[in-house]
Amino acid sequence: MEQFVIPKTFKAAQLVEYGKDFQIVEIETPQLQEGQVLIKVEAAPVNPSDLLLKAGQYPAEKVLPAVLGLEGSGIVVQLGPNVQNVKVGTKVAFTANSNYGSYGQYCVTFSQQVIPLDDDISFEMGASSIVNPVTVMLMLVETQELGAKAIVHTAAGSALGRMLVRYFQDSGIDVINVVRRQEQVELLQKEGAKYVLNQTSETFLKDLNALATQLNATVFFDAIGGSLTGQILSQLPNKSTALVYGLLSGQPISDVTANDLLFKSKIVKGFWLATSVHKYNPFADLNVSKKLNELLKTTLKTEYSNQYPLEQINQGIQIYSQNQTQKKILIRPNQ
Repeated sequence: MEQFVIPKTFKAAQLVEYGKDFQIVEIETPQLQEGQVLIKVEAAPVNPSDLLLKAGQYPAEKVLPAVLGLEGSGIVVQLGPNVQNVKVGTKVAFTANSNYGSYGQYCVTFSQQVIPLDDDISFEMGASSIVNPVTVMLMLVETQELGAKAIVHTAAGSALGRMLVRYFQDSGIDVINVVRRQEQVELLQKEGAKYVLNQTSETFLKDLNALATQLNATVFFDAIGGSLTGQILSQLPNKSTALVYGLLSGQPISDVTANDLLFKSKIVKGFWLATSVHKYNPFADLNVSKKLNELLKTTLKTEYSNQYPLEQINQGIQIYSQNQTQKKILIRPNQ
C-alpha cells in the first residue's frame, strides 16, 4: 500500500460567518472517525449550491467556522477505522458534508461518498463528477420511471442544463428548455437543443402550453421556484409531476392551484441528490460508476472558464457569482 506523509496542519479557505468572504487559515489535520477518509484535494469546483451554502441558504452538516466545498477530486491519503471499499492512493471524485470540505488542501469525507476515477480522467475533469452529472443521470432515471417522453427544464442555460440537453437527447427524451435571456437561447441551440423558450416573452405560457401538449411533456424539473413553478405546471398535461431541485429565485413556491392538484392529478415534490435514492447508484454500483467515468469524458464533461489558487478563492467566487451562465470556475488548493 502506498504511503503518504500526513501533515499536522494544512491550508484551507474557512468560512467564519455566513455571507462573508473566506479566510485563508492554517488548520489542524483532524483525526479520522469510523468510515472516514482523508483526501488530498487537487481540484474543487464552485457550484450554485456552494454559493447558497456560503450565504447560509443551503442545508449541510457544517458548524461554523468550517471549510466549505461540496465536491472535488483528489487522492485518498489516509483511511479511518473500518474503511474497506477504497484504498490509499486511489484517485477519486467525492462529495463532502463534513466541516472539512473541498476548499482546503485536504478534505474529510465518508468512504461511501467517493467514486474512483479512471487513470485517463484528469483532476480537472473529475472535479465536477457528482453534483451535476449524477443529478442529470438520476433525472433521466426519474423521467423513465414516470413514463415521460418529454420534460420541461428551467434555468436550462446552466452548466447542468447544457449537460442535461446532451444526455437526454442521447436517451431519446425531448427537452423543453426554459431560459431568461436570448444569449442563453443561442447557447443551448449550439448544444443541439430543439426546443428553447424564453420566459420573458409575452407569449411564453401560451407557447409552452402548445409545445408541452404536442410533446406530452409530463415531467418538469424546476431549479427556480417562486411563482414560476405553479405557472409552468398549469400549462402541462394532466397527471404531470413537478420535481423541484433548486430555489434560485429565493422565493417560496407559489401559484400552484388546487384545480391542478385535485382535478388534474398534478404533483409537486422535491428532488435533491442527497435524498433521491435510486437503485441506479454510482457510489455503490460498480457498473454505474464505470458508466459515469465514460460519460465524464463526453456527454457529461464539464468545462471551466478559469482556475484559481486557494488564496484567490474570494476573487474567483465574486466573478463566478456574477456570470453563472458562463463556464464554472475551479479552485486548486494545492497549487
